[in-house]
Amino acid sequence: MPPRRVRIHTDMTPLVDVAFLLLIFFMSTTQFKPPEAVAVDLPASTSEIHVPETGTIILTITRAGETYISTERVVDAQAVPLSDLMNAIVTWRGMYPRAVVIVKGDRDAPFGVIADVMDTLAAAKTLRFNLMTDFKERRPEAGARDE
Repeated sequence: MPPRRVRIHTDMTPLVDVAFLLLIFFMSTTQFKPPEAVAVDLPASTSEIHVPETGTIILTITRAGETYISTERVVDAQAVPLSDLMNAIVTWRGMYPRAVVIVKGDRDAPFGVIADVMDTLAAAKTLRFNLMTDFKERRPEAGARDE
């Protein structure tokens, strides 16, 4: 008669513990959105066009009218006076020739400063740029009917 097989029992508790420890580790160390070097309150829009998350040059205009230039990385933001903005744009476009230019203005920023930034972009032959806004759901207007 053949010998009986002995069943081996595997305890899964340590494996579950390790899985949860790894999950907690990755959840606590992951940054989903890096902190902004210059925080601005963006105006709302109903546009659904998404800008790329990499390969961008960001011109930030604060509520006080200060201008900053950076890439999508937060650590390289530089304050630029309007008088030097032309040279900064040309220099950054030279460093990142394929980058998409994004103008990120605070909703309470002076319109004159934003107009000056757009004029400077046109003078620097950067005619294609995006205006960054917050997405706002489109609400049906009062009295409008679904057809």
